[in-house]
Order: sequence, then structure tokens, then C-alpha cells
Amino acid sequence: MIISKTRKLRLEVCNTKSRLKILLDDEIVQLVHSYDPQNFGNFTEIASGGSALVYNVYWKSTSRFAIKKYKSFNKEAIINEIYLTGMVNPHQNIIQFYGVTKLKDEMNYSLVLEYADGGTLRNYLRNTITFEWDIQLRFSKEIASAISWLHDDKEIIHGDLHPNNILIHKDTIKLADFGRSCQKGSVSHTEVSIIWELTSRLSPFDFENKDKLEIIQVKQDILNGNREIPIQNTNNKFVSLYKECWRHNPDERPSICKVIEVLDSINPIDLVVPKNNNVSTNLNSNKSESTEDSDLPSCEEYDINSDRYNI
Repeated sequence: MIISKTRKLRLEVCNTKSRLKILLDDEIVQLVHSYDPQNFGNFTEIASGGSALVYNVYWKSTSRFAIKKYKSFNKEAIINEIYLTGMVNPHQNIIQFYGVTKLKDEMNYSLVLEYADGGTLRNYLRNTITFEWDIQLRFSKEIASAISWLHDDKEIIHGDLHPNNILIHKDTIKLADFGRSCQKGSVSHTEVSIIWELTSRLSPFDFENKDKLEIIQVKQDILNGNREIPIQNTNNKFVSLYKECWRHNPDERPSICKVIEVLDSINPIDLVVPKNNNVSTNLNSNKSESTEDSDLPSCEEYDINSDRYNI
């Protein structure tokens, strides 16, 4: 269901009080479980972003959950995230949404989510000593599967996909954080250039360690056609795939179906390389390669976190 700008989502308490209903105008489009906040305990902060905090908590001292608590009150944005997070469930590679709760002294509802025991993909890539090629392939397939579910089945763009919003639970990929997600009528691009980071175990262009002026320069370099160089010993099909995903013109990038087709065509046996090369990290790799593109937009038009130019 595509929501036009003239239509509004709203949240109401059901008669049972253990459920909330999300209405689009006067039509109920979703029912959401409402948890009693008194049953949550042992709060431990595990993540903090610009708009929310995430806690590891226990339900009745037994079951483990994650709670996402919003920092500011933006009712419309919160309802939209609740709606979209519920809409994309269930999928084995998307973090499970269980419902909401209203914590003590809080005006906002908080999200009750599946707890991911392996943390973020970025930390996993930095801290795992050996990252075998077959796991890189499996993670790539799981990310692509989740994106396909969002794009083709739900017509939703994640809007902020990067390794800190991709979690690991029981050695399985879980996409998370739909705070910047939106609905689209069609999808012609893909966010799976993240495959490069799976093989490099580095943030593209070392973004994490750059200041604002350096980031502006990197953005301009990307607009001028510069791309990260492939990592040594990376499977040729991997390299070809993420190079296609880096194409400037979104219409020239592969569809998510094509991405999955290519990934499925890779035999894990073909990825086996000498043991000392299984950790495909090049910490000294700051070089980039250039691709020729015409009619590049200006730096002001570029959003490094957008789906369209996600690297």
C-alpha cells in the first residue's frame, strides 16, 4: 500500500489495551502488540544514534529483547517507523518487530525488537579474525534477499543502509533501523555496493576517520568517477557485480533480481583461496580507481547516505 502525502497515519489504543491499532485515515491497516513496561528490566545501552537509543533488556527476567527509545517527540515519524517496521516483518534477514511499549515518564512509544547477539556488521568485519569467503558469499546473499523483500515485495526503500544498520544474530544477517525508510511505487536501483565492504572489511574511502572537509572532497571525487579499488583475491564475479552497482546512472545498475541471480551463480568452492588470504583485509588500501561518467551532478546534489548513491 503506497501512502500519499495527503493521507495520514495515526495510532489508537484498542479496547484490550494490550494492542494498538494503526489507522490510515479511518481504515485499520495494522495491529501492534503493546507491552507492559513494568515487565522489562536490566536495561543496558548498546547503541546510540541521532534520534534514538537502543537498549538490551530482559522481559520478566527471562527473554531478551532490544528496545529502541526515541530521543525527541515526533509523533508522525514514530508512527511511520512503527508502521513500516511492522510492514516488513516477517523475514529471516530483517530484525523481528514484536511491538511497542511506553516506558516510565516517556511520552513516546518505544519499539520492542529482536535482540541481535552478534552486534553490527561493521564491528563484526573489524573484529572477526578470520572471515572466510564462503561466509562473505552467504552474507551477500542474505543482504540481497532482505533488500529484494523490501523493494519487490513491500515497495519500501530502506533509506539508510550501511554496516551499522545491519546486525548479526546467530551468525545470520538482520537488517535493522527503518527510521528513514519510505514507500516507493517502483524500484530501479540497489544498495548492494556494500559487497565491497564485505571483501575489504573497511569503510569506503575510510569515511569513519575523515573530517567534514575531507568528506566533502570524497563526495566530489565520487561524483568525478572515483571508486574504491577491488581487494586482491576477490572473486571475479563479486568484483564485476559491485562495479555494476557503482555505475553512476541508476538505470544502468542491476536490479536486485539480477544481483541475486549473479550471487546464486557463484560456487562457494570457487571462493576458496590459500588460508592466509581468507582474511581479505587491506588496511593500507587508500587508493581508488576512476570510472568515466558524463553529466555528473554537483556536490550539492549528492547524499552519501541515499539509496541512489549508496557506495
